[in-house]
Amino acid sequence: MNNLIFSMYFRLEDDELDKEDYNKNVFSRDQQDYYQSHLMLNKISYSKKNNCDFILFDDTDDLNNFSKQFDSDIPKYVKINFYKLHLLDKLAEEYNNILYLDHDVYINKHENIFTSLDTNKIHIWYENVKKEMLSYIHLYNDRDLYSRSYVSKCLSSYLASYSFDWKIDYKKYNTGIILSNSEQIKKLKFQKYFKFLVDHYKMIYCNLDIPESLRKKFVLNNEALFANIVAEEKINVENLNGKWHTMLTGDKSKETFDTGDSNFYHFINKEFKWILSDSRSQ
Repeated sequence: MNNLIFSMYFRLEDDELDKEDYNKNVFSRDQQDYYQSHLMLNKISYSKKNNCDFILFDDTDDLNNFSKQFDSDIPKYVKINFYKLHLLDKLAEEYNNILYLDHDVYINKHENIFTSLDTNKIHIWYENVKKEMLSYIHLYNDRDLYSRSYVSKCLSSYLASYSFDWKIDYKKYNTGIILSNSEQIKKLKFQKYFKFLVDHYKMIYCNLDIPESLRKKFVLNNEALFANIVAEEKINVENLNGKWHTMLTGDKSKETFDTGDSNFYHFINKEFKWILSDSRSQ
C-alpha cells in the first residue's frame, strides 16, 4: 500500500485577490505566505512519522496549463481550487490511498489517519443546509450573497442540478481535507463533470426557467461541483468532522485550538500565530 499526502501553495498577487472582502483576503494571503515554511514542514513531519509520501504542488506552469480550460475572467483562486480536485483525480492513478490537505491545515497529532479511518469511503466534512438554502430561495433571494458563503456554493450546486438534470445534494462540503483510496476517487469521474461544467455553465445564466434573481448568482466553485458529483454518482461519503477536521473561523476559535483535542486544525481564519505561541508546535 502506497500512501500519499499532498498540498498546494500558490501566492496570489494583489490584483488576483477577490475584491469581495479585499482586506480580509490580503490578510489571509500574507499570513499564509509568512507561515508557508512552517505549515509545509508540519506536513512533512507527519508524513515521515507515518511512512507516506508528501508532495507540495507549487508549479505555476502546470497550474497555468490547467487554467487554459477556463474563460479569462475566472479568478485565479477559483482555478486553484478546481486544480486540487484535478490533482486528486490524477494522483489516484499512482497511489492507493491519498490525503489532501489545504495549505492552511495544521497537523496537531501524529495519529495515522490512513490506519484510523476506512479509506474505502471518501472522508470529507459536510453539513446539510437544505433548510437555509430553501429559505434563501423563497424568502431572501433579492439579497446579495457573499460568493464564498456556504449558501452561495449550495445555490450554485442547486442551479447546476436544475439546469443539467443532475440529482440534487443539499449538503455543504469543505474540500480543505479529503481522504480516500484510488478506487473511490476514480468513482468521482472528476474530469468528466469538470469539463462539462466549464463548457456549459453559461447556460445557467440564460435558463429562463430560473428567476433572474437566482440564476445571476451562480458561481463556478469546486465544492459546489463536488456536491453535484456526490449526488449524481451516489458516492459513499463519510463525514470528516470532530478531531480530523476542526475548523477555526473566528477569534473565539482560540479556545478550541488551546484545548489541543483535535488532530487536524483548519485555520480558515489564518491566525497561524496561535501555532507558534503554543508549545505543541515546537
